[in-house]
Amino acid sequence: MEAVLQWGLDFIRFVQSYANPPLTMFFRIITELGSPAVYLILLPLVYWCIDEKKGLHLGVTILISAWVNIMLKFVLDQPRPFFPGYDPDLGMIAEKMGGFPSGHAQNSLVLWIIIASWGKKKCFFGLAGFFCLLIGFSRVYLGVHFPTDIFGGWLLGGIILCIYFLAGRRIEALLAVGGPRAGMLASAALAFIMILYRPLTEMLIPGGLILGLGTGYFLCKSRIGFSACVNQKIESIESESNESADIHDRSKRNCYLILLARFVIGMAVLVLLFIASGKAIAIFNDSGNYQLIVFLRYALIAFWVSAGAPWIFRFLRII
Repeated sequence: MEAVLQWGLDFIRFVQSYANPPLTMFFRIITELGSPAVYLILLPLVYWCIDEKKGLHLGVTILISAWVNIMLKFVLDQPRPFFPGYDPDLGMIAEKMGGFPSGHAQNSLVLWIIIASWGKKKCFFGLAGFFCLLIGFSRVYLGVHFPTDIFGGWLLGGIILCIYFLAGRRIEALLAVGGPRAGMLASAALAFIMILYRPLTEMLIPGGLILGLGTGYFLCKSRIGFSACVNQKIESIESESNESADIHDRSKRNCYLILLARFVIGMAVLVLLFIASGKAIAIFNDSGNYQLIVFLRYALIAFWVSAGAPWIFRFLRII
């Protein structure tokens, strides 16, 4: 294993021998596009403005992938390639956990391949694959991962994608038979399993998000009746040939304005909720209930995305 890691260090040195400030800035931007902050923006966008069911599927799969990644990092505890002579100006990024497998490589693969599968053109998979390669390479260029960490992340991401495409519909069918109550219970059970191994802060985050996202979704479908599919309205507008082009254009603009209003209102409250809950957590930082508060914080944030915001959208009639 030491020989493999030594090869990884040599490869990083070779890559960084071509480093320059513009290239470093480029890869710092690329690596941030694979960070959790991007998922916290993209998932609500899908859930509120494209398709809430796709948003649920994407969110649950990403959270399971993140949990598997974090757990393996704790179990394997492989050091990262911070070696003597490393230049911080190349963009050293502070990391708290072990390096194997790479979360950026694993989760970005899961995210973009699932999104590419929604498209009707095969070129979407090529674009998704290229983007994942860039994110993976950025982690090596910045010196925060060995190449083997990237390969391991892609391998685990590929396994999770296989399970998603092969078993996802069967699991959905089983939950549909049980109804909303079965879905809520399944979300709670999955969240419990996620925090069972090691109830640390990093492990609590995906568990709390799963609980809030799942329970909120099934509550939304059974009580709120929200549907994000404005595209269906746009298609119906385009299919109506008895109206003038001006009326068509005006109706389509109204649909897009509805999507924009949903996203702006939903994200504004989400940001405020995130900031306010962060300040509340600081109060309990030295308390024995700190971990419980962290878990509830992320459960509440996900519940806002899956149920709170849709209820507001219906109340404001931006549906």
